[in-house]
Amino acid sequence: MKTTYDIFRAVIDGGKFVLSDMDEKLDSAWIMGKITTAERVELSKLAAERADDSRQIDITAALADLENRVSVLESAGVRVWVSGMSTARGQTVLYDVIKEGRLRYCRYDGGREATSLSPGRIDGWVILSGAGGDVTHTVQHDESGQIILVPVEPVPDGAEG
Repeated sequence: MKTTYDIFRAVIDGGKFVLSDMDEKLDSAWIMGKITTAERVELSKLAAERADDSRQIDITAALADLENRVSVLESAGVRVWVSGMSTARGQTVLYDVIKEGRLRYCRYDGGREATSLSPGRIDGWVILSGAGGDVTHTVQHDESGQIILVPVEPVPDGAEG
């Protein structure tokens, strides 16, 4: 007959668990007297070593956090650009310009009053250091038409004008 320790050991050896959940289960089993203190310590250490990193992400919590952060930005007047959205000249939006999984502050400074084309699709887009920040890059295209970010050298204090 398998003991509680044996069952935990088999699950941990399989590696298909969320570490925080396993720690809670080990604590419960220890409190109920189903495993000893030494077994709890050993299993906790083993669980930390064998945890599959890809299973440790709480997708629901991550999405809730992202929604929270986007709401804060949108309430400050910065929206995430979505297909069909019209962007006025001088308006700042958030967009993953070079498709790297990172939203950047983008501002349209082009010649049109507004555009519904995605940031970087036409000339006139710049990348900012923050919502109201300085221009850090211009958005351009290489010979093959791929979007590239070209760094902008900061203007030294007193050199403007």
